[in-house]
Amino acid sequence: MLKYWRVIILLIMVIGACLAIVMKPQYTGAQILYISDNSPAKGILEQGAIIHKVNGEKINGPAEWKALMNGYTGEVEITIIEPEPGYKDYDIFINDTIGIEVTEIERINIEFGLDIKGGTRILLKPKENATSEMMSQIMSTLQTRANIYGLKEIRFFPVTSITGESFIQIEATGLGKDVVSDLLSKQGSFEAKISKPVFLVDSKGTFQLLDNKYPVELLENESIDLNGMILEKNGTFELDGVEFQYVNITDNKNELIFLGTSYKGEDIELVYSDPQRSGVIPRGNYFSFFFVVLVSENGAERFAKITSGTPSQLDLNSGDYYLKDTQILLYLDNNLVSSLRISSSLGGKVYTTPSIEGSRETREQAHAEKLSLQTYLRSGALPVGLETVSVDVISPTLGKGFISSAMMAAGLAAIVVIVIVFIRYKTLKIAFPLVLTALSEVVIILGVSANNDFHIWIPVMALNVFIIGLAWWNKQEIDMIAWVGAVLIPIFGLLSWTIDLPAIGGIIAAIGTGVDNMIVITDEAIMGEKTKKILYTIKDKIKRAFFIIFGSASTTIAAMIPLMSLGVGLVRGFAITTIIGVLIGVLITRPAYAKIIEIVTSKKK
Repeated sequence: MLKYWRVIILLIMVIGACLAIVMKPQYTGAQILYISDNSPAKGILEQGAIIHKVNGEKINGPAEWKALMNGYTGEVEITIIEPEPGYKDYDIFINDTIGIEVTEIERINIEFGLDIKGGTRILLKPKENATSEMMSQIMSTLQTRANIYGLKEIRFFPVTSITGESFIQIEATGLGKDVVSDLLSKQGSFEAKISKPVFLVDSKGTFQLLDNKYPVELLENESIDLNGMILEKNGTFELDGVEFQYVNITDNKNELIFLGTSYKGEDIELVYSDPQRSGVIPRGNYFSFFFVVLVSENGAERFAKITSGTPSQLDLNSGDYYLKDTQILLYLDNNLVSSLRISSSLGGKVYTTPSIEGSRETREQAHAEKLSLQTYLRSGALPVGLETVSVDVISPTLGKGFISSAMMAAGLAAIVVIVIVFIRYKTLKIAFPLVLTALSEVVIILGVSANNDFHIWIPVMALNVFIIGLAWWNKQEIDMIAWVGAVLIPIFGLLSWTIDLPAIGGIIAAIGTGVDNMIVITDEAIMGEKTKKILYTIKDKIKRAFFIIFGSASTTIAAMIPLMSLGVGLVRGFAITTIIGVLIGVLITRPAYAKIIEIVTSKKK
């Protein structure tokens, strides 16, 4: 039995792939695809949650959900399926509309693309008139944000209405409201302002910017005279190349508070994301995040000017010294997102690597906030702000029956291949193994691409190693190619990628190459002896065939690698799937098929 260990490994891989595809909890209900900003469920339910019951009544899909919620007003009890404790009820009061879009629950672990399973269509409109150059910049910035944030299957299209208005249309799978409102539609204008205190004695003080000192005097009605400039509260001014705002005065009128703009978005030259300069740290009941940025010399000089002349103060809790009544305030689209104290050692220093910090209740929230801020700073601000005009759920462009249609087409193709191979070799003992091996290759490719399959592929790899060990112990033939494949392909199974139309094209390319290679193996094993006067053993003939196969596979992989590393979108998905498919064929299915042909040919003799 162990002399067929290559075939056994192929069967293990096929079974593992099937389990990786289908082993997913099966629920009844509808999955939340999008929650609008004006929905009464906003902040209560989350995108991706599964609605199981409405007012205690089970729902079996999106159609039943829409029928129940159409025109519904008043209080509604929605039961959500959660990992822990399992089910949870939420009472939501509906005034006008529930504002929740739902879709079918994912039944398998394969992540299909927008063209196959559908997704969300979002229409964004510039808040101001935008030129064609500005629209191009918006598109480029949004694409950069999507790439940095790691959004999959997202597409941007410029749209012009009949009246000449410009819009940005976004199509994506599983795109939630938080991504639209917090990442894509925000302008992303960044500013870092520093509070600068000026201490008064007898209503007079000194406004210091490094070596330059300017007299300040408090006047009536809390206005001030700063170096001859009369400023009311909240008044703005510029001094030594720094923008300031006169913010406040303390109750005892012995301290003025100014805000100086230290950094702007254009000052951010680099955003670090390595573990040494970026991370999330648990602190008691919350999680803090941090990351370091590299700012321009101009921004660092403004930091030095604003923080100069401020005395230090001891923090009794930490034992550290900080600049008195001084903080660096981080604003995104004029909204305060974080505030940090400044160490006294940095006062008046040209500081080019400030750290941006913040905190959230959970690790996931802290990580998401950190990633969002890093994305804004890397991509830059949009030339104009965007507002959400509409959000729609789009159906699959290939129809609901895509999977069943694809399976029917594959079955028809298999029949055609069987007929052609039978005509050539005059035996079904060759035709059936060839087609079954090709179909097993498709199954393994899909299984490797599946999500959340760590618990499948690790045991598969362990079992493969066990089978190889037994075969070696029983002095079976050593085949390094199959050994490498038995370990390497399950490792690829720990990865996942989207199966869309380009990926399907890659599968077809890999299978086409695979069938060609198996015909080469068959020809060398069966037909070769009719045309060669020199007698070779079956193994010699198969080795000759594998020399041809490896040459073909190497050429294909070499052609795909540049597309995988440099290409985007359609080209990249095609390249990745083709490379994985070719490797599965060369390392798993071809050795197994070669062993089958060896057995069939030996019995024929």
